[in-house]
Amino acid sequence: MIFIYSGEVPALDQALLKKLGDKHTLTIIPASMNDMASAKQHKLYFRHQGIRARLQPLRYYQDRKRLPVIFQHSDAVYLAGGNTFEFLAYAQRVGLFALLAEFEQRGGIIVAESAGSILLSPTIATASIPSTCPDDERVKLEDYRGMARLPFHISPHYEPDAATAKQERRELKALALHSGHKVLLLQDGEGVVIKGNKVVLEVGEPKWIKAPKAVHESIDVDSLLLSWMKD
Repeated sequence: MIFIYSGEVPALDQALLKKLGDKHTLTIIPASMNDMASAKQHKLYFRHQGIRARLQPLRYYQDRKRLPVIFQHSDAVYLAGGNTFEFLAYAQRVGLFALLAEFEQRGGIIVAESAGSILLSPTIATASIPSTCPDDERVKLEDYRGMARLPFHISPHYEPDAATAKQERRELKALALHSGHKVLLLQDGEGVVIKGNKVVLEVGEPKWIKAPKAVHESIDVDSLLLSWMKD
C-alpha cells in the first residue's frame, strides 16, 4: 500500500496511523544524504502526528549491506521530499527500488511526498515541469527512469492560481501524450492512498491529466521534455 502526499495532509496521517496500529515503526529515507536536517524535520512532523518515526545513522543509508536492515525492522518507510535528481541518483546507487518492491510485497507501507512520490512514477519527468521552475539537476544522470511502481506520473505542489499554472498544465498534457501515461496532479494538502494500482482513498480534489488523442494547441513536445523522454 502506498500513501502519496503533497505537502502536509493531516487526514492521510490519521489514515496511516490507523493502518499501522499501535505498535509500529516508520523509517525516514532522506532525499539527500547531504541534508539530514530536513530528514530530522520530517521525523519530528510524523511524531507530532502520533506516528513513531525514526531516522537511522547516516552510515545505514550509505551502505548497501546495511540498508536492507532498515526495511527488515520497519512497518513503513517514508520517501522524503527534496531534489528529485539527487534522490534518483541515490536510489540507483544503493538499489533502493528493489528494496522497496520486496518491502511492499512483504506487507510494508510506502509513504512518499514530492520527490519521493515522483520516484515511484515511470520516469522523473515531472521534476522538470513547469519548465520555468524545474528541480535543479545537481547530479548528472544517464538513466532518468523511476521505479515505475505506479503506471502514471505524479506532479505535486500544483498551484492553480500561479502565473505559470496554464503553462504547467500544457506541459503535463504534453508529457501524458508523449509518454502514454496519465498524470496525477496534486495541490498541497491533497493526497491519495493506492492499493495495487487502484486509488482507494482521496484527500482533497486530486486531478488527473489523461493522454489526449491529439494536441490542439501548438506545443513543441520535444522542446518541453528532456532528451531522455525521447525514444
